Order: sequence, then C-alpha cells, then structure tokens
Amino acid sequence: MSAHASVGPLGGADAYFSPGRTLVVIDPSPRQRDDLAKLAISAFRVSDFPDVESAVARVTKAPSAILVGAGVTGDARTPPIKRLRKHPSFGRTPIIRFGASPAASGPAALADQVPDAEIRLPVSSPELIRLISTLANKTVEEDWAKLPDGPRAALGQTLSLFNGVTDLVGQGKPIEFKTVSDACSPVLDTVRQSGHAYIFEGLRNHNDIWYVHSLRVATLLALFGHRIGLDEGSLMTLAEAGLVHDFGKTAYPPHLSGKMGALSPEERAAAHDGHVHDTVKYLRQHTDAPRAVILVAEQHHERLDGSGYPNRLKNGEINDLARMAAIVDVFSALTERRPYRAAMAPAQALEVMQELMRDKLDLQMVRIFRNLVVETA
Repeated sequence: MSAHASVGPLGGADAYFSPGRTLVVIDPSPRQRDDLAKLAISAFRVSDFPDVESAVARVTKAPSAILVGAGVTGDARTPPIKRLRKHPSFGRTPIIRFGASPAASGPAALADQVPDAEIRLPVSSPELIRLISTLANKTVEEDWAKLPDGPRAALGQTLSLFNGVTDLVGQGKPIEFKTVSDACSPVLDTVRQSGHAYIFEGLRNHNDIWYVHSLRVATLLALFGHRIGLDEGSLMTLAEAGLVHDFGKTAYPPHLSGKMGALSPEERAAAHDGHVHDTVKYLRQHTDAPRAVILVAEQHHERLDGSGYPNRLKNGEINDLARMAAIVDVFSALTERRPYRAAMAPAQALEVMQELMRDKLDLQMVRIFRNLVVETA
C-alpha cells in the first residue's frame, strides 16, 4: 500500500461525524497507480495495490469505488472483476476499468465480469472524481432504504431538494421555501426521536460535499437547539438555515473548488465573502424565506472579535442563533475532508475551537456543544 493512504482509521465519534471516502486502485504499474492517486487524492483517501489478491487481503472495509487497470489479470476460472465481486467487502462496490480496455467476448462477457464503468486514459481529475462520486452515491442512496422511516425521509427529501436547487440558484430562479421547510420536518422529527445517528451514518460515504455539509449542519443545529430547549419555531429556523446557509456556493468559481493550496486574497474574497453574499441575495430576492433564516445564513461566518465576514460584526451584533450556526459550521468543516487537508477527529476539532478560536466563538455555547458531541458519540 502506498503513502497515499494517509488518514488513520475511523472509529467511535468519527463514525458519526467524519464522512469517509476511500478509493482502491489496482494496477501492476506503480507509476499508473501513482498517477491515478494524484488525480483522485483531493476527494478520496487512496489505497493502491499491484494485484487483486493484495487488495483482497489488505482492505477490510468497502471503499467508495475500485479502479482496475486493463493489465490486471486473474486465473482462468476467476477473472479479476469476478474475484472482486465475490469478496464480502467489495460485493456492491462500483468497479471502474481503466486503460486500453478491449471489448469483452466469450466467458469474459459474463455479467459478474463486467465493470460498472470504463474510462480511457488520460482522464482529467474532475472527470474521474465525478464518475466515481456518481457511482458511489448511487450505492449509498440505495442503502438508505434499510433505514427507519424518519431518517430515510430526512435523507431522501433533502437530497431531492439539493438535486433541484443547483440549477435554480445558478439561474436566479426562485425556490419555493416550503420545499425547504418540508425537507427539514423529517430532520426535526428524527432528532426528537434520537435517530440522528442514522442521518450521519447515511451521509458518511456520500460524495456530494456541499449536500453532506449542509445536511450535517442542519441536523447538528437541530440537535443543538433541541438540547438547550429552544421552541419549535427556533428549531425549524436552525434546521432551515443549516440547510440553505451555503446555497451561494453554486456560484463558487470552478477553478477554486479543487484547489490544493492556500487561496490568494482575491480568491478568498470570491470564495468566502462571495458565497455568503450570493446566498443572502438569492434568499432575499427570490424566495419567501423567513427573515430569521436569512439572518443566520448571513451571519454564520461572523466572529465575536470582528474578524469574520462579510460584515465584520462583533459580540452583541451577532444573532444568538447565528452564534450557534458558527460553532456547528466550524465543527462540521473541520471534521470533513477538504481538497487541501484531511478531516480532523471530533475531539481535535473541538480542542481547536476551544483553544485557538476562544476569542472568535461563544465559548459557553462551545462547551455545551462539546458535551453534546461527546454524549451523542
């Protein structure tokens, strides 16, 4: 296994809060494996192997997908794809064949030897990641059918909302805010019934970063508000704000979405201040969104010391629900994988928030949230 498999195993609280995306690459050529790993590393933790037997022996949890080179061979009775499909960890894992792939004929055309997709090299990083994500998400979403009614409805309705909203926001077309409220209702019901862990588990291997982040924030905010005893109206405001707080990211500059290094001041302004501005502008001009939801979305990046954005608000200028949203958004971002860094463990993220952001976040609320995370996990 190469050095690309750099993130440690997940367990305990990580299983609830840190989305896991892994990819297995199998090819006899070290250079080929390394090239593919570099293309996918911004979105996946990559483990690579020279042959099928090595992968079968070393991988114990199902990855998001398996990339199999055209040069990978098996024996006459068990070709490589058939061998992978028989393994308990890989039975439902999407398999993508890459390279110069000859047309299947004879025994090789059997269904259990046909990959889910094929790609020819060279391939771009966005194209590869998009294909892997599409196939992996289909498998993840099929598994939601096994969940209890509440979490299944929460995941299904919020995903349906997100599948349609990107084009609406990008084109400036209005969204009927009732669809947001309707999608949040099963989220709140699930939180009240202590079934939120099913939502986190359902999201854990999903590859739509924007959707995963938004629903995690919405669920954690609902859980946070429920813990401190907020009324039903405030709980709905928190859930709705969590779900829509990043709508403006549909206008996020494409060349920045996968950037590995630090952003320049100009890029930061476009990516950070810009997405908040775009979110608020959209909600104000084109929907019947409640004012409280818009306020939380507008202020969730403000900080108590005035270092936040977009309006550099301080202390009492920041709405109480927005203070909660800031805490949850930071925690969610730190515990999610990004193109430029690995995900933090929840305990590490909470320590960063308490120690390095003590002047920026409401520490009393951070302590309450910390207890909530520990008890939930």
